[in-house]
Amino acid sequence: MSQESETVLRNSLDAVDRYRRRTIAGVAALFVVVIVALGSLMGAAVSGITERGAFAGQTKVLFTSVLAQMLFLAVCTVIVAGYITRMTKTILRAIELMSKEPPR
Repeated sequence: MSQESETVLRNSLDAVDRYRRRTIAGVAALFVVVIVALGSLMGAAVSGITERGAFAGQTKVLFTSVLAQMLFLAVCTVIVAGYITRMTKTILRAIELMSKEPPR
């Protein structure tokens, strides 16, 4: 492998690594947002519980927590699928550029 093709491959791998770090930071930020939103929704549901409607409040808390968990899982799945797609395209593009290099 020539020096130029190694540089092309290294730059592509570095780009994939940078994108991976941003993806991990995005998922962590999303996790914090979901935790805060879930906490505030549960707090609102619990504060609305009265003596008569205790069961209704608990049901709302349960549905809210299940909904938040399902949305978080769905968004994380989309993020991971997007990351895999972008990573694969970047590496394949680098390999294609290396193969087009004229032999010396």
